Amino acid sequence: MNTQETLIQTVSRPAAAITTAVNEGAIGSYLLLEAPSPLRTLSSAPWGGGFGYHRTIINRKVDKTYACGDPVAEMNGFLEAAGLNREETACLLTSVHMSGLGECHLRMDGPDPDTVKADQTSCSPSQSSGGKPDAPAEAGRAAHRLFGTSDAGQGTHVTEAAGRSAAAGTGTAADNGIAVSAWVTVGYSNKARAGRGLPASALFPGTINIIVAVEGELTDEAMVNAVITATEAKVAALQDLGVAMEDGSGATGTTTDAVLIASTQTGRLHRYAGTATYLGHMIGRSVYEAAMKSGLAYKKALALS
Repeated sequence: MNTQETLIQTVSRPAAAITTAVNEGAIGSYLLLEAPSPLRTLSSAPWGGGFGYHRTIINRKVDKTYACGDPVAEMNGFLEAAGLNREETACLLTSVHMSGLGECHLRMDGPDPDTVKADQTSCSPSQSSGGKPDAPAEAGRAAHRLFGTSDAGQGTHVTEAAGRSAAAGTGTAADNGIAVSAWVTVGYSNKARAGRGLPASALFPGTINIIVAVEGELTDEAMVNAVITATEAKVAALQDLGVAMEDGSGATGTTTDAVLIASTQTGRLHRYAGTATYLGHMIGRSVYEAAMKSGLAYKKALALS
């Protein structure tokens, strides 16, 4: 078992003190995630899209025939009917029923200072070491060799980051762990393979939606890196689910997938979220496990239909 697996625990409590509920009613079905304070978000969807701050996130089920000339205005009407503040809410749409939701929550206690230093500097060291190490600490040492950074310099950086968090009342160097949660809904009736053309008949809502929440401070580049890692985990899940195109080649997603990354912007600082870091490992693992749960539920529903 590698280093990450021995430190990271599956837990029942979502990251960022988020509360969850699946609401069913006259206005429809939706997953509601609420944080005690606004989270920094990066979303590919038009409702709260791009970078922003949102306290509420919803994944709303719509019919496969959903079509709207002004989807933002339509969603604003939905949020008003649901009693949700549209300025504080980021939204995703799916045709998957919320009974098929997959979720995974992971937590890692604060590591020793050397490991913290490694996570701040980790990049893929394949150019110098010939492969990706299992332990992020090894990745950090390789990154020092690649970029000429020193342990002492990185240690100073981490100490300063921890001091900023402590001054803000958000954490200390001794309380410097990571928590990651993923919620995923998988439907692949409109499956696609990136770079391959599709007929117009395949362009309808089906969707794989990914929501990731992180307890930590992520730079802009780390937020984008998290999108990459989450997407790679989604593709890995589709491969293991055996989702393929008509010619047998593997599907990489659907025509309408969306991803949203949310972070508390408190606690441990992360400049990277690739698979050589603890954060990237936890994002990949949580998204993969949540996607597998939802994908298996969808596959079972297809078999019964």
